[in-house]
Amino acid sequence: MLLYFLRHGEAEKGAPGGADAQRRLTPEGEAENRLCLLAARRAGARPDAVVHSPLVRAAQTARMAAEILEPVGGARPDDRLACGAGLLEVQAVAEAYPAEALMLVGHNPDFSEIVGELIGEARVVLKTSGLACVSLPVVEAGAGQLEWLIKPKLFGPD
Repeated sequence: MLLYFLRHGEAEKGAPGGADAQRRLTPEGEAENRLCLLAARRAGARPDAVVHSPLVRAAQTARMAAEILEPVGGARPDDRLACGAGLLEVQAVAEAYPAEALMLVGHNPDFSEIVGELIGEARVVLKTSGLACVSLPVVEAGAGQLEWLIKPKLFGPD
């Protein structure tokens, strides 16, 4: 199985009313998402479905992923990927959406920690709009191998 971990793009510093869940992507966040997703497509990323945190910035990022990568299963929200998700939540999501390749869209520090745990207690840092591809036979700590990691700044202007 392939699990793709996509961190949402740069978001507004504050939303109207101060609700963190309502923060939207900035234009730079949208542009970096697009760069990262186009690079992922060139790298062969073809998730069967995109499952995302219910927060607005993650939903926007997931819609872009679905538009660019065209997963058969589309993009679906899942509350288990909201801020604070851990390996147990990722295991539950992977079980709920059985697929050969599944893209998860969420937040940090959650995703950096989960990817590190899956590949064997490694230190991994997913920047905003960053994307990691992990191959694994089962979704368990230490069972995965990091296939690649994309930083959008590698593909964009300074």
